[in-house]
Amino acid sequence: MLRKIRRFLLVIHPRGSKGLSMIEVLVSMIIFATGLLMLAPLIITSLRGNEWADMTTKAAHNIHAKIEGIKNTHDWTSGQDNLQGMTRAWTVEDYGSFLKKIVVKMTWLDKDSTLHRDSIMTYESFN
Repeated sequence: MLRKIRRFLLVIHPRGSKGLSMIEVLVSMIIFATGLLMLAPLIITSLRGNEWADMTTKAAHNIHAKIEGIKNTHDWTSGQDNLQGMTRAWTVEDYGSFLKKIVVKMTWLDKDSTLHRDSIMTYESFN
């Protein structure tokens, strides 16, 4: 077993060789740096995607919270407020004597000043 390891080490690092040359080190550094530079756009895209996902999740949470608040308090008035840099607007419409249509919309601007929107519509029946 020890002989096999020695033979393997001699193949990788033959006797008389004292290490890597300066050219080999420079070439390997250039290859490594090029690889890192190629990853930069991927990292930027990933960060933007994470920001968009975070804001979309917050918007969906705020929309559902408002819908649940309207249903629990039976406050059938329309309105608007601002939360976490987002504008939330809701409308409540009558659809017959025992049915209400609730629409909640969220709008926000991202870091690039792009407008995003999310909305949910639901119906609530009551006696």
